[in-house]
Amino acid sequence: MKQSIQLASLFAIASLLTACQSEDTVSNATTDKQASVITTVQLLQPSGNDLSVTDITASALPPINQSHDAIGFSQSIDATLNLVAPSLTQQQNSDQYWRTVSGAQLNAGIKLAISQSESVIRIAPRGDNRSGGLIHSPAIAPEQLRLYKINKNGIDRSASMIHSTSDPQAMATAGIIDDSSALTLSKQASAGQYQLQVMQPLAAQDSYLINVKEKGSPYQLELHAPATLASSNATLNFSLAISNSDIALQPTATLKQSDGQYHQLTLVNVDQQWQAQLPEALTLPSSNRGLSEIQLDIETRIDNKPVIRTVKTAFKQYVPSAMWGESAQIHWQQQLPVKAMLDLQIANPGRYELSAVLVGTDASGAVGNILRSQSALWLEGDGQVSLIFDRDTIIASGLKAPFFLQALELKDQGQMARLSYLSHAAQL
Repeated sequence: MKQSIQLASLFAIASLLTACQSEDTVSNATTDKQASVITTVQLLQPSGNDLSVTDITASALPPINQSHDAIGFSQSIDATLNLVAPSLTQQQNSDQYWRTVSGAQLNAGIKLAISQSESVIRIAPRGDNRSGGLIHSPAIAPEQLRLYKINKNGIDRSASMIHSTSDPQAMATAGIIDDSSALTLSKQASAGQYQLQVMQPLAAQDSYLINVKEKGSPYQLELHAPATLASSNATLNFSLAISNSDIALQPTATLKQSDGQYHQLTLVNVDQQWQAQLPEALTLPSSNRGLSEIQLDIETRIDNKPVIRTVKTAFKQYVPSAMWGESAQIHWQQQLPVKAMLDLQIANPGRYELSAVLVGTDASGAVGNILRSQSALWLEGDGQVSLIFDRDTIIASGLKAPFFLQALELKDQGQMARLSYLSHAAQL
């Protein structure tokens, strides 16, 4: 039983950690009536990993956050904290693949490609609602599983290639509660084609997800893809490669949008980069909630070994609904910046968030962070957003002019999407 639980643990899913931060309501009144100097600074052009919106588009989807309360606050931050720009791309590695098969196929036997011994195979029953109601396929008892090597003479049924199994109860103990069963291949199982067969009678229309994981395999499918995708983009660009091999790949792609709908995508190879062509109806998110997902599958041979891989990655589809102007107004009090005001152009009413880090200079000329300021408010049309800089925090930092505005960020809270980011926004 202990071995079964260890096997099941290979599939355990890591928890997502969520952090929250309190916000304080502030008055819309002027920060300090004695502020007598206002200067205008031009925002720098985007560079590097900066993100920008040049044309705005209205979104017809209901916003997630519909609060009309204006809030804002600033807080001191570590002077030496490295201000890291949000990553526009993400990387995913895969040593496994997935297949959806029917009960009829499992009873007849399905072919699986294995590139190394001691791989793990999981069989999970799926639900089917095509009849109008949810029908859940039955769990499969692990003793009903058969795995045989396929050689040049056909299927070798003289020896089972199963080393150990896990039943649904053992899998549930490891935190996987989808009624799945699993098996590990024996150390004698060499690379090649195998037949997986289920001996218990299954209904032809039953549906199962087969997951083959080859932990520690030298053949990892590596995907680099965008973390977000604007509705103005008709393609999703990505790169795909297998470690320890320079073999050309021919992937297939499936898009799963946030509403759970699946769509097959056409792929085009351009200058060793792949482009997934998005039909016009799919360039807009189907919901402001959740993430979309792209799944890529490949089948190939490396060193005469059959290799199959599936890699998935989630990304945020959003509408570029707002953008800031080319300049910011800086309010000064006794030679200290106390407020920055930016113009926002918006495509439709909504709740928008602006944040930035105020940076100062010490006696040696080195720069250091002073504070981070954040504001959020509901706008019915084009308007201004203020970032408040607390004077006491600036004085306590010991930093002086020249001051800089860095990590300037604009978010649409109705979509929960980042719209623009400037690592270096302006010198005040």
